[in-house]
Amino acid sequence: MRFFSKEITTDKIAESLVGFFDADYDSLVTADIFKDQQISINKEQNKELIVVPMFAIIRAVIATFGDTLKTKHILGKFQYDILNKHFKDAEERSQFSELFSKRCDEYSEILNPENKDLAIQFGQIFCTHFFDKEEDGSHLVVMLLVGMMFAEQMIAGKKFLDEVSSHYEII
Repeated sequence: MRFFSKEITTDKIAESLVGFFDADYDSLVTADIFKDQQISINKEQNKELIVVPMFAIIRAVIATFGDTLKTKHILGKFQYDILNKHFKDAEERSQFSELFSKRCDEYSEILNPENKDLAIQFGQIFCTHFFDKEEDGSHLVVMLLVGMMFAEQMIAGKKFLDEVSSHYEII
């Protein structure tokens, strides 16, 4: 143990990531594009919006810490906090967890460093589910906005975690 070591717990990191989630989710929900196109967000569409920053943060944690106990602790608390904040009963949490798992599988298929069209492809998948129809280009602005926001959220999360890792011993 270092004499003047700075330590941070995985719980504190998870709590900070919940703050990132809140800001990212709020920026999606209140995006002018939904108002401009007179899109009112229903309960199912809101779930799709919750998936975006949740997935971005989870990917950032995995990219930073890999398949480790730290990752499991951080993501366990992070997901617990988000689910309990947005879904009041156990059945709702269970249904969302199932949806989230499906979306993670689908979005993960396009995640690779060589993919130059990540934002567009992410946005296409999002719009297909959000509008409950195959994306036909009629929601191009939403597609691009959500895809770019996902990429930016994931990058910002990774930068934050890299910074924390370089200055603190994570316990």
